Amino acid sequence: MNRLLLRYILIFLIGVIAFSCKRKAPEPDNQGIIEYKIIYLQDGIGNYSSGILPQSMTMTYRGDKIKSSIEGAMGFFHLVNIADLSEYTNTTFLKFIDKRYVYSGKKKEDPCCIGLQNSLEITFTDNTKEILGYSCKEAIVSFPETDRHSFPVYYTTEIDIKKPNSTSPFKEIPGVLMEFQTTLGQSDIMMVAEKVRQVAIPEKEFELLQNYKTVNKIEMESIFNALLE
Repeated sequence: MNRLLLRYILIFLIGVIAFSCKRKAPEPDNQGIIEYKIIYLQDGIGNYSSGILPQSMTMTYRGDKIKSSIEGAMGFFHLVNIADLSEYTNTTFLKFIDKRYVYSGKKKEDPCCIGLQNSLEITFTDNTKEILGYSCKEAIVSFPETDRHSFPVYYTTEIDIKKPNSTSPFKEIPGVLMEFQTTLGQSDIMMVAEKVRQVAIPEKEFELLQNYKTVNKIEMESIFNALLE
């Protein structure tokens, strides 16, 4: 009788443990989504008010791939950049209504259409602050020999992406950017992380989009800037 009872208890405990493990599976490492709020540092851009311009950017990451997506003008255009951190390359896709364009950047070239155009200098400080529960360190970005104002950047090393900025102007910064300034086309913006989710991301998320017309960088930037005039 005792053996039978013990057997039932063991079966019950094994079932509880298995169910618990199923429900509490570990979050995927080095995979997830970060959502950023876009804050415009001007009241309006061209003929647009900032209210109908893109309000957010979604950054999806897995291993050495990062996909950044921005949608704007009430869904009329969609800008996507796929970065390969191991190859130091960016591929930028722009969809405007039924028009589709793609620019494949050269190795170690900064992204097209979004990013700082001036040469910058980064100074690391001892200042920190918490963003979304992540401890973030501060760096000051300045632009020597220009009249552009310096600004702080806050980044964290608590999100598992190796060399997350290796394909951007912030390549010296060794952590994921949580609050920073950049440019969208010719407009100055601030990006602030609003949500971080560690979720499994399929590899196909980073496949290059098809049926896009290949253009050079000047053409791509001219097309994008014209959309914001």
